[in-house]
Amino acid sequence: MSQAPPNPPTQAGALGPADPTAVRVALLLSAIFNILSAIGWAFTCVGIVLSVPLVILAIFEFMLFAKLSSPPYAQHRGRAQVIGILEICTLIAGNLPSVICGILVLVFLDKLRD
Repeated sequence: MSQAPPNPPTQAGALGPADPTAVRVALLLSAIFNILSAIGWAFTCVGIVLSVPLVILAIFEFMLFAKLSSPPYAQHRGRAQVIGILEICTLIAGNLPSVICGILVLVFLDKLRD
């Protein structure tokens, strides 16, 4: 009869180094989809109402993408959370890929720590 070795002790705070890659990729994809969606909406009757906010959100996403290229990352957590929520709100414009990216940003938000 063999017994399994006991699990090594773990520390509650040992999460490894901060890695914003997942958040950065989701932000970049969402910004691209927002621009494509804004271009699509620009040719309709209500295009200005939906395309301008999508372009503005894409600009903010590109700015946060650039800021997350170097530490410290924790100071951008609040901005990333707001952008993630706004990405989910793009469901109003029918931008489903951006909604998925917004959910991913909120899920991986804990990766933005020092």
